[in-house]
Amino acid sequence: MIPNSRAFTAEEEKRIVLELTTTSFNEGESSYFVISKRWYTRWQRYVGGGAPSPRPGPISNLDDIIDTGRLLVEDEDYLLLPQRVWNTLLEWYKGGPPIPRTLIYLYLSDARDVDNVTHIRLAKQASIRELYDKVCAKTGVSLEKARIWDYFNLRKGKLLHPLSNKSLEESGLHITQHILLDVDGSSSSAVNELALVPLEEPSVSGHSLSSTSSLGKGLAGLVNLGNTCYMNTALQCLAHTPPIRQYLYTHDDDHFNKDYNQGELAKAFCDLLKELWSSSGRKAFAPRVFKTKLDEAAPQFTGYNQHDSHELLLSLLARLHEVSDIVNVCQGQCTSSLVCQVCGNTATTYDSFMCLSLPLPSTLEQQSISLLSCLEKYLAEEPLGPDNMWDCPECKEKRQANKKLDLWKLPDILVLHLKRFKTSKYFVKKIDTFVNFPINDLDLSKYVKDKNGESYLLYELYAVNNHHGGIAVGHYTAYAKLIDDDDNKWYHFNDSHVSPVNESEIESKAAYLLFYRRVGSETATQSAAVSMTDMDYSS
Repeated sequence: MIPNSRAFTAEEEKRIVLELTTTSFNEGESSYFVISKRWYTRWQRYVGGGAPSPRPGPISNLDDIIDTGRLLVEDEDYLLLPQRVWNTLLEWYKGGPPIPRTLIYLYLSDARDVDNVTHIRLAKQASIRELYDKVCAKTGVSLEKARIWDYFNLRKGKLLHPLSNKSLEESGLHITQHILLDVDGSSSSAVNELALVPLEEPSVSGHSLSSTSSLGKGLAGLVNLGNTCYMNTALQCLAHTPPIRQYLYTHDDDHFNKDYNQGELAKAFCDLLKELWSSSGRKAFAPRVFKTKLDEAAPQFTGYNQHDSHELLLSLLARLHEVSDIVNVCQGQCTSSLVCQVCGNTATTYDSFMCLSLPLPSTLEQQSISLLSCLEKYLAEEPLGPDNMWDCPECKEKRQANKKLDLWKLPDILVLHLKRFKTSKYFVKKIDTFVNFPINDLDLSKYVKDKNGESYLLYELYAVNNHHGGIAVGHYTAYAKLIDDDDNKWYHFNDSHVSPVNESEIESKAAYLLFYRRVGSETATQSAAVSMTDMDYSS
């Protein structure tokens, strides 16, 4: 029941909704809600400022949409509002019920005019026929002349039939891929990018009803709770790190209670990994409990804005480290040396690391580089500027110095961060340079000072965290190897969706975090002994 006294006038309501819709609106936002057009029109008349119109009652989605029993049409029967607008109207008027919609975006650029970019918004349940209608309406191309192809990884795949009633999801179109428009069979084409993930899959009892088929243990997806792909991919990479998975499984709940927030986060992480590695049959899990505990332990991730997966990973590992030695397998050591340019005196400090952040070149000429080139650039000696003078203990005064990093000791699990985001005073730029990284036999022997008596240090890749898109609109996915006696194959993790992938597809310019495990270490031998099929996580 609407109270007699209202906080805002009609004019103020109009201003607030207008600001929420325009000033703060992000066209990449995927969280939308359905609202009855009949009710919304009554509200528009009320705030319109023309002839006086009564204030509408509660939002009438139940009567106007749900109970009509007929096929509904967008912009005729209902409208789609950004979540922030829906929440505001619901707070003012009550009613409802909330009807969230999963949306994806197609960014359309025509080869005949590459600078003219528009976007197409569709529900993932929309049919291929609706996709054709939208593309034709945007481009002015007739349905008879338009041909749209699956263009995953910029490779021409199957032709999408213009009269098909299959949904985008059923047709195998994935987030952050492209589709290709041929006009009358010509080579001129329009490239369209599916750019954002759904807010959340419909679920029952917390389990997703995604159409992705269940593949087996360790192959469950994670539901996107609203721009949480950055979190999902980091969790999948850690979930497929054998020593971490084994360690969490072998410790009881009391082990994580040393500190409430951090202990609760570790317990939630442990519980989530047990779910992901439970018996096959479940397609995806909604990590709501883990997200709640993450928000409590690391408030910077509170809410559902997009964040950096690298920052999330470091924050999570640091907090898990506070309650157990779970991350010792990820901890290495490097030395930092300062050399006085005048007397040559050297001072060396030892620092621990969980991840090495490797710089990437951003020149247009260098379209492809080797991973070892990035590592060598990271370790290269560089002079400190005159505004960063060093108090030389030998000279007894400030001197310019050269700084040199060296790897002292490498961990069993080595995480490499490719610094694709370059920040300056005026802009943030993403570097899409292709980095050629080895999947097997990454030899780091010559870069390590303390080899502990070993003549070589070899690593093999087992997971990759990818970032697709640009700064404003981006999406994270992951590749992970199922290290199992019966499988030992690679899989693609795209939130709720999990599918097999060829090893040849792992290397791409989207690679952002690389997860390597040391060959011949205790980590590798443990993973063979603790087979996934031998471990029972269902209890």
